[in-house]
Amino acid sequence: MSLHLSALRHSARAAAGFAALAGLVLTGCSTGSPGSAGSSSSSSTGSSSTSAGTSSSGSTSVITTNSVPFPIAVGNTWTYKDTTSVTVGTSVDKIASVTPVSGGRQVRMDTTITVAGVTSHSSGYFIFHPDGSITYPFSQFSGGSSQTKVTLLSGNILWPPASQLASGQVSHGTLEIQITASGHTEHVTSHIAVKGAGTQSVTVPAGTYSATVVGMTESETILGIALTTRVTTWLAAGVGPVKTEVTISEGGSPAAVTADNVLTSFTKG
Repeated sequence: MSLHLSALRHSARAAAGFAALAGLVLTGCSTGSPGSAGSSSSSSTGSSSTSAGTSSSGSTSVITTNSVPFPIAVGNTWTYKDTTSVTVGTSVDKIASVTPVSGGRQVRMDTTITVAGVTSHSSGYFIFHPDGSITYPFSQFSGGSSQTKVTLLSGNILWPPASQLASGQVSHGTLEIQITASGHTEHVTSHIAVKGAGTQSVTVPAGTYSATVVGMTESETILGIALTTRVTTWLAAGVGPVKTEVTISEGGSPAAVTADNVLTSFTKG
């Protein structure tokens, strides 16, 4: 039994990190669809529909007014170097489509991740709302093992408008997640807090940028152990995300960097 619980806790710990990164370049395992529960939930955020934009082709950048820097033209491509405590790999994100939907623009991001010579593909869906907020909808993703299943039951992750991030005001949200590993299931409630952290100069392989910093903290209790995941993202004007860093603290232990993602190149569509 203890081995099963250990496996479940390990999977839940990994799932927490994946959930915090949903829609970002480190979520290579994440999947979502326009008809998923997560997408439906996020689409209700903001009531204004958007008539401008392109469906699956076109080169005009349609970055949302008052959002953090994130150019969303079809064909925009980001290449990253991904480093964890045990692996080094690459990920390539490419915007496949920008589609007007109720509540904003839905952006499909196709991701290709290569680690140790093994390549995987996935797609994620963002929604850029007219007020400048951004949601990262998803419904289900894998914990990296055929024995592990992670399901989002409700909730989504929302980045507030740039003005709110600049003010230092915290945005709160809640995710309800079900994690099944080795035949055991755990229901986890994750509390999400998103807050702007000003601007910083950051140097990555692609160059040096003045970047807007967004900090997202995910807190939950898994099998009686408190887990805190912090995701810090640096976004540069005209380029978007140039760096993402993940730190995890388990059971009150000091936070440790578990993943680092840095931009090596950006190509406009």
